[in-house]
Amino acid sequence: MAAIDLNRATAGVYLTPEQSDEIWTETLKQSAVTQLATKVALPGRGSEYDTLTDTGAASWVGETGEIAVDRPKFGSKIMKPFKLAKIIPVSNEFVRDKSALWNTIKSRASQAIAQGIDETFLTGVIGLPSNSNVDSLADAQTVSIGKGAYKDFAAIATTVLEHDGDFNGVALSPHGLSKFITATDANGRPLLVAMPGSTDLGSFFGGRVVKSPWGHVAAVAADSGTGQAAKPEMFGVAGDWTQAIYGTVEGIKMKVSDQATINDNGTAINLWQRDMIGFLVEAEIGFVVKDKTKFVTITA
Repeated sequence: MAAIDLNRATAGVYLTPEQSDEIWTETLKQSAVTQLATKVALPGRGSEYDTLTDTGAASWVGETGEIAVDRPKFGSKIMKPFKLAKIIPVSNEFVRDKSALWNTIKSRASQAIAQGIDETFLTGVIGLPSNSNVDSLADAQTVSIGKGAYKDFAAIATTVLEHDGDFNGVALSPHGLSKFITATDANGRPLLVAMPGSTDLGSFFGGRVVKSPWGHVAAVAADSGTGQAAKPEMFGVAGDWTQAIYGTVEGIKMKVSDQATINDNGTAINLWQRDMIGFLVEAEIGFVVKDKTKFVTITA
């Protein structure tokens, strides 16, 4: 496809639908949330989704017998979109080679959005505005793999199953993936089973395994002064992903400018003076978990 056509007067240029789709497709391939959770259409004003408690099995009834009544509990959750954005500055030298420019921006933009999605909704490392009412799985029940024994890894699946969840997916950080690659049962057989012909990393107790681009979520020591409790290193999130849904408004959008001054962690960068171009990449995303008890966070 043709690259972005830029010149010195370029400002406020938006992605074409084809370019937006290309970056969004790359984002979907990288984010564990978008690979595992269910996608729904999300209007700008948000949407309300019904929740329903699990119902029991039907029972046998004799002729003219009385049929049992099941009274499930209903609820609802509101999914509202919030903007996830980043400015990516590049030198104007890239403009001389349009193909290199587009490939660089596409890679950086998709990585930034995918990492932001997962670090918000899975790890909680990136916080949302207060009173946002957006779900995160960072506070789901914890399962520690300890020293990496078989029973420790099995507890990831059994904890979800014992809460009546369908264990169908695991999202792992790079550090978490290293633990799963070496995990074996009592007979030395790997627990991460390769799936021939699949683009996934493999299967773990029947659950699909994908790698997330989130950064290293290191252990946090307790701080008596602030009341901060100790937190172990976080390796992943596993559970019943039919309980998690996400939505996006209009996919990826991007603005381009070579005239602005941007604030880079307190340092002002004048794009025009430095002969640079700034790409503002943004996406509006919402996330809802219908039943958080059917998920676990995997820790050291």
